[in-house]
Amino acid sequence: MKKIYAIFGGNFDPIHYGHIYSAENLAQEILITKIILLPNKNPPHRCESKTPIIDRLQMIKLATINKKLFEISHLETKGEKIFHTVETLKKIRIKIGFLQPLCFIIGEDNLRNFDQWKNWKEILLYTHLLVCPRINKIKISPDLKKWIFLHSINDPNFLYKKPSGYIFFSKIPIFNISSTKIRNNYYKGKNAYDLVPKDVEKYILLKKLYKKY
Repeated sequence: MKKIYAIFGGNFDPIHYGHIYSAENLAQEILITKIILLPNKNPPHRCESKTPIIDRLQMIKLATINKKLFEISHLETKGEKIFHTVETLKKIRIKIGFLQPLCFIIGEDNLRNFDQWKNWKEILLYTHLLVCPRINKIKISPDLKKWIFLHSINDPNFLYKKPSGYIFFSKIPIFNISSTKIRNNYYKGKNAYDLVPKDVEKYILLKKLYKKY
């Protein structure tokens, strides 16, 4: 069986156990060889994070330092341009070739506006989509719903048979942890030791990252 790699993008402001546990459970469910964490400095569909990218990168390093499953990509961390997923995936494909199975991890909530992403229908030319479950059910447009139906699979083994093109809805547990809640906790003087790795919390407190929120 071929190896399979996955990309997990996000603001990671901060990285927390929801990110880590979801990724580790996906790796077990689909036998993922490597998960590449892809922090985005300037995402197109949300406001730029108030936390400097250098601090978010350091927290990711602290959270994953002893976890061989993870690697960190800096493709979306440099410069002031807006980073679009389809463009990043093209760069990754040029680097790894077009035969290696590749997955892009998103939360089910992100499907709500997926048809607003740049060249969204082209994304499956470069990758499979792995969709993590969320508590709240979402409403999507008829065009997007049809597109999802046409590309969805129930057997994760099919992800190994093509380098890209499928959508798989994961059945991992739901980890209801929010970066927004964590930031608000620190802003209010509360801790979040049970939501983030110990070294990440130490870094947040040392740098006073969320006192200004």
